[in-house]
Amino acid sequence: MTTQTAEVTDAVAPDETEPAEAPHPLAQPEGAGARQLLEWFARARAEAPVFWDATRFAWQVFRYDDYNTVSTNPQIFSSDFSPVFPVPEELKLLMGPGTFGGIDPPKHGPLRKLVSQAFTPRRMAALEPRIAEVTRELLAGLGGRTEIDVVSELAYPLPVTVIAELLGVPASDQDKFREWVDVILNNEGMEYPNLPDDFAETMGPAIKEWAAYLYAKIAEKRAEPSEDLMSGLIESEVDGRRLTDEEIVNIVALLLTAGHISSATLLSNLFIVLDEHPEAQAALRADRSLIPGAIEETLRYRSPFNNIFRLLKEDTDILGVPMKAGQMVVAWSQSANRDAAQFPDPDTFDVRRTANRHMAFGHGIHHCLGSFLARMEAKVFLDLAFDEFASFTVHHDRAEFYEADQLTARHLPASVVRG
Repeated sequence: MTTQTAEVTDAVAPDETEPAEAPHPLAQPEGAGARQLLEWFARARAEAPVFWDATRFAWQVFRYDDYNTVSTNPQIFSSDFSPVFPVPEELKLLMGPGTFGGIDPPKHGPLRKLVSQAFTPRRMAALEPRIAEVTRELLAGLGGRTEIDVVSELAYPLPVTVIAELLGVPASDQDKFREWVDVILNNEGMEYPNLPDDFAETMGPAIKEWAAYLYAKIAEKRAEPSEDLMSGLIESEVDGRRLTDEEIVNIVALLLTAGHISSATLLSNLFIVLDEHPEAQAALRADRSLIPGAIEETLRYRSPFNNIFRLLKEDTDILGVPMKAGQMVVAWSQSANRDAAQFPDPDTFDVRRTANRHMAFGHGIHHCLGSFLARMEAKVFLDLAFDEFASFTVHHDRAEFYEADQLTARHLPASVVRG
């Protein structure tokens, strides 16, 4: 989710025999907010859609077609950084053997197939009534107040409750999961391989506690399986192969972080974009059948994640410039989703947009496994929020974000008028 590309000083440069390059004229602006990033994306797409950024030791990629190339050619653009950047002990829970987002073919396919067995259409579809029930409980818990925090009181607890129940985590333990996820966000744990100096001290204890909890839960599920997702992961089998405990822990941790963050960000972003576009909100309230299209447009217009990182496995000029094996590549999904070559009038928020093939949940073999669940949560959530609130106003000047890009809100104060 980071806007900062990895500062990897030992990465391979375009020509190591030459002196260090000066910063590219379009090098990423430091501490850029949402508007500055969008302006940067637009300039880069027009002037230098693929360039080597010597300040970040990485190739920067901005156009839709190029993002598509990076995300669908794992034989060139690898998701496995372990040969160059060994995974720190503190991150093994999030980036260990079961983290199929960091694995290339041929290992990736069988592992994803095993995990997919637990994400059956029946199991996912059965969640909709419970999503509605949790949403109603959260709305009722506001107690009729007119000043709320959209994130902490609605967008954050809904997906973590749903995913925890889906996995078979007792309700009494769900506050622990919120604390662990918040530690990861606050300590920039999703920015590997660019980690803060105090990473081990600030994040290590929480991850150890989390890992111990998950291993204990897996042992319980092996002894007494149930109908939950964790039991499904334990029972999954392909060609006689089952998941190990370590793989299941990694998968569960991934679902409880990346899956939860993407859903929570989507829910809060719906409030942000509909507050900024009152005509779109009025159209949705008048015709609820437009809600699925509005969700897709929100995903495109304000995606939950900014970019993907890849490591070049071989020399290539597939993107029109000579690239070397061992170099880092950062492909910007946020920029791809604003590419006029793919999306007519891309800076306009249009809930009736057709053929909205955005990259908000990634693309190719690493397309987000929980995207269906995130969309279903958003649809149910927005429909019930419209029933509860006749109108709402987001206080943008008081909003707090985890990152300078203003992408993932930590707090989103809003005034609401009851229906």
